Amino acid sequence: MAKIDDLLEKIESTWDSPGFISRRSRMEDDYGLYRMNAHDAGAGYQSYTSNAPRILADKIISYLTNASMSLRVNMTAAVADRDSGTKKEKLAIGSLNQADERMQRLGQPTVREQLAFHAVLRGWYAGRALLNKRKDGSTFVDITPFDPLHVVYEMDDDGIVWLAQRTKRSVSSIKSKYKIDVEPDVEKDGGIGGVSVWDYYDREEHGIIIAKGKNESEWGKKLTKHNIKDVNGTPFAPVFLGAVGPAPWIQGETSSDDTARDFGESIFASNRQIYDDLNFAMSAYKTLVRRAVRRPYKVVSPDGTTTLDSDPWQDGSEVPLPAGTDIQLLDEVTMPVDAPAFVGIVSGELQRGGLSNVSYGELPFAISGFAAKVLQEGSAHQIEPRVKAMTSCYKQITELITMQYELGGFKAIDVTGRYNDISNYFNEEIKPADLEGAGAIEVKFGVRMPQDDPQLITMAQMMREGERPLAPDDWILENILQVSDVQQFKNAISAQQAHTTEPKALLITLIEGLMQTGEQEKALIYVDLLRKTMKQENQEEQSQDLQFEQLKAQAQAMMGGMGQPGAPGAPGQPGQPGEPPPQGGGGEQGSPPGISNDIISSQMQGFTRAGDPAQAPPGTPGGPGSYSGE
Repeated sequence: MAKIDDLLEKIESTWDSPGFISRRSRMEDDYGLYRMNAHDAGAGYQSYTSNAPRILADKIISYLTNASMSLRVNMTAAVADRDSGTKKEKLAIGSLNQADERMQRLGQPTVREQLAFHAVLRGWYAGRALLNKRKDGSTFVDITPFDPLHVVYEMDDDGIVWLAQRTKRSVSSIKSKYKIDVEPDVEKDGGIGGVSVWDYYDREEHGIIIAKGKNESEWGKKLTKHNIKDVNGTPFAPVFLGAVGPAPWIQGETSSDDTARDFGESIFASNRQIYDDLNFAMSAYKTLVRRAVRRPYKVVSPDGTTTLDSDPWQDGSEVPLPAGTDIQLLDEVTMPVDAPAFVGIVSGELQRGGLSNVSYGELPFAISGFAAKVLQEGSAHQIEPRVKAMTSCYKQITELITMQYELGGFKAIDVTGRYNDISNYFNEEIKPADLEGAGAIEVKFGVRMPQDDPQLITMAQMMREGERPLAPDDWILENILQVSDVQQFKNAISAQQAHTTEPKALLITLIEGLMQTGEQEKALIYVDLLRKTMKQENQEEQSQDLQFEQLKAQAQAMMGGMGQPGAPGAPGQPGQPGEPPPQGGGGEQGSPPGISNDIISSQMQGFTRAGDPAQAPPGTPGGPGSYSGE
């Protein structure tokens, strides 16, 4: 076990390293843009602060939090039963729901909302994903996002070696939670910021360190083995971490650029300086508007010392002037001729670096639908990197939770949720043994704007029309319409068609609907109609059976006549020896001679005989007194 002083020194030395200091500085500046910290135009000038940074960030965050997310465990073709995959999907979905409920009980946003916020504003995401036990031994899910601003870590070729998160807690909360008396560090922040608490995780242990003061610390929780391993038995830290964007870690050689700030950038990377230019230009406009309302003036007096005792610009004000004194307005100052062009350039730069005005529902002039679509697609460079970051984050979280559960040592978990909008809610108990043989979880985020739906629906319909569709239905549903569970979606469509294809099924659906709405009297009308329909079909079936039996009897009579001795074609007669019987001849080989093979009784079709057919009239083929050939 590491000594507390050595461990704290390792954490704080990493915290104070240039790379982490530079990254935290950039994150603090970006959060200032989001908070709309006031722009200072200088003394005597009006200041203007644009809300563009906050609106941009909130828009991207809303895209991420409202995006459809699907979890799927892909099974190989050799696996006949995918029950284990279904159980793993339910465990992942139920665990995420439990984590959101826990966050809401703590008065915090949901896990996805916090991760989306950090991915947009910080350019990083981090947190822990654990299965913990309550005092009664029951299992609960602990998925807690960390603010990347307060996270330090060390990595090697196998991933995270250790990770620590710093939080500030009050003296009273530390005494209540950890039973430790501490004093805030007055030298650093005057005691206002609270006491630093480090939550430390490595591949084998977990501990909590309370920084009581200068060069003084105490264990809030001593280093304890967490016994978390992967499927190969290799220990790993139960935390997740990642940067946003495609840029890798760049190490400069001769340049003095601070490349640590570029790894994991926020949504403001392209417009950080442009916002200052916009605030500067708009502050100048605001200053001139203010001066137009309170236009500068000068007081002309014989000795040049006269001043006004009241404000001449207030409504109803009276300003007494000594003899020979006059008030003269100064020339009105206007914006330079090129100022509107400069503001237009800045506005265009902001849209290229963020989202177009069309994304906010703003159209400066009438444009075609195609032009609006082109403008919207120009926003993909801001949305897609965050979507990929969220996908990677949830991939790590679900694998961490399911991997811990598969190793055992936890009681069964009751999970609730549903796959998608068309599926029913599930509420069931899942045991670690239920996950045996399940594959890896695949996470997909589908982000699209509402105005994209009609175009996607039209595209999907066009791709499946014609004698040779351009793509299979499964591919269209998954990639064009972004359906999470294609098979379940197709089953729902088939069930819907089954309700209307058969008239009796449609009647049953109508009866069930009327009964559920309390309209029993109307339901009885359809019940009677259903009874009559089934009775009529039964009568038609009996009639068809009777007709078939009559034709069969007639055919047997004809066959009996052909079998008499001396009859042409009878066995043993010269001239036609060995002549094969006619195709479809009597018996069980097919329909009787002279009768179309399309006429088949309901019994031969596999239906149960409804009853004995009526006997043919006397003297008719098959009736009493008819010639049987015997």
